[in-house]
Amino acid sequence: MVSVSLKQLKAILNNDKYLPYEQDGKTYNLYDMPDGFIIRGNVDLKDKELTELPDLSKVIVEGCFECQRNRLISLKGAPQKVAGFFDCHENSLVSLEGAPKEVGGSFYCYQNYLATMDGAPQVIGGDFNCDYNKLSSLKGAPQKVGGEFNCSHNPWLESLYGISAIPVGGKIYCNDELGEKYGFSDSQSKGFVYEDLIKSQVYKNEVLIDDIIRKKHTKEHEDIKTQNHTQFKAGYAAFKKKQAEERE
Repeated sequence: MVSVSLKQLKAILNNDKYLPYEQDGKTYNLYDMPDGFIIRGNVDLKDKELTELPDLSKVIVEGCFECQRNRLISLKGAPQKVAGFFDCHENSLVSLEGAPKEVGGSFYCYQNYLATMDGAPQVIGGDFNCDYNKLSSLKGAPQKVGGEFNCSHNPWLESLYGISAIPVGGKIYCNDELGEKYGFSDSQSKGFVYEDLIKSQVYKNEVLIDDIIRKKHTKEHEDIKTQNHTQFKAGYAAFKKKQAEERE
């Protein structure tokens, strides 16, 4: 028999936020989980009309995490790590901020309102699917994807720069018009492999341009730091000189 604590019963009676999770014969409230708790099964939060996630940011999920088809605008509160797949498709997400940094399985965030990849997990063991969004750039996309990368149906996406290493044979899917830019046809239905993308001269030019811009910004930042340091030294020297004159 599953036990319910007095605290949990009070939460139910008071109509407080309560999402039960059962493990080892005990019932936990996902809105009040202990820090460092390890959920050994799956967490199913799909189709619950949620506008926000319970705070599981200090919890590890060894199974899968599902929060699709809700009304979420943020992933704040998502588990710090999910060993299985993570599914947040068909919400109202404008950012992936709050998503786990590492997902052992696939990551599904399609059919949202994402304009950037900010906050995306950096390591994904399976596929990454972000199609049907409003992306204009893939910068900030996962650094490691273990399967396929699908960014189709993003009408404002004009570059694939930002996609990082995908296993040999792992395919990339994008709008046909974007694929043709790199010399590939039927990109939305057939896809193409990452190795061929990085051989494309268009892609090589994009990498080169971004590298030049980054170096320029770095130099400008260093020049400003040097200028500020020089001004500080000059100001401090003038201050010390004035102090010495006042003592005479």
